[in-house]
Amino acid sequence: MKRTRKCPECDGTDIYMAVVSAGGGHAPDLLPGAHPWWKRGKLEVFVCGKCGRFHLYVPESALPLVRESKKFRRAR
Repeated sequence: MKRTRKCPECDGTDIYMAVVSAGGGHAPDLLPGAHPWWKRGKLEVFVCGKCGRFHLYVPESALPLVRESKKFRRAR
């Protein structure tokens, strides 16, 4: 959805995007170890305006931090 700007569910092309906090503080941290403790991580949210399906993406600038974080492990 992020790269194609097309919904994989309904093939809709009415896609909206926002950058939101990945949590922390009193909310669960969805990117543990992938941002400094004083700064909340960010997620990119893409939403289909036709069916409502959404996808969350880690910004490319944070991917190296995810790879280095001891809180994440490679999925098998």
